[in-house]
Amino acid sequence: MQLKIPIFPLNLVVFPGSKYPLHIFEERYKKLLNKCLDSNTGFGIISLIDKKISDVGVYVIISEVIKTYDNGELDIVVAGIERFIINSTSKHSDDYYMADVFKYFDENEVVDEKLIDELQNDFEEIVELANYKLEEVFWSNLKSAKLKSYKIAEKSGMSYEQQHEFLILKSENERLYFLINYFNLIKEKVNNADLIKKIIVNDGYLN
Repeated sequence: MQLKIPIFPLNLVVFPGSKYPLHIFEERYKKLLNKCLDSNTGFGIISLIDKKISDVGVYVIISEVIKTYDNGELDIVVAGIERFIINSTSKHSDDYYMADVFKYFDENEVVDEKLIDELQNDFEEIVELANYKLEEVFWSNLKSAKLKSYKIAEKSGMSYEQQHEFLILKSENERLYFLINYFNLIKEKVNNADLIKKIIVNDGYLN
């Protein structure tokens, strides 16, 4: 089923199930966010790749308004819900874009539990090598997450381009493989705890 949603292009990748803080200052997006708050609806965050919007994004809801400024600017936290793929776009009268989208589903598959175990072991090893302590809430959220790959990806320190490549993968097993290979490369190339720590804390995601 095709849906029409407002979209917000950013140099940012939000994953389903993740939370991310945003500061809203452009007039058109202040209008967009206030409409979402008034109607209790969400919007799409879409990545900018080579100055063009990606076809695949993530629908988010506003989970918290941290601060409202006198000039209408907002500090908010958004929560990623699900992925979508854009069919077409149009300009809203308030100057932001609307998009006709379809939900972007994973392929049906049986998730390989051995891959989950391997990835978690690799991730824990990386965290230990970095001598870095993640908050307990992260480990609790990881344990309860239906799709472990997205949660671990938040703390992986992947580049923006790698995050986008990861987002468009169409199965959990593919995402698990992707992260296993990524962490193995880190371990091969980096043997300095401070450098590893710098890599894995290079994110803005909330636990």
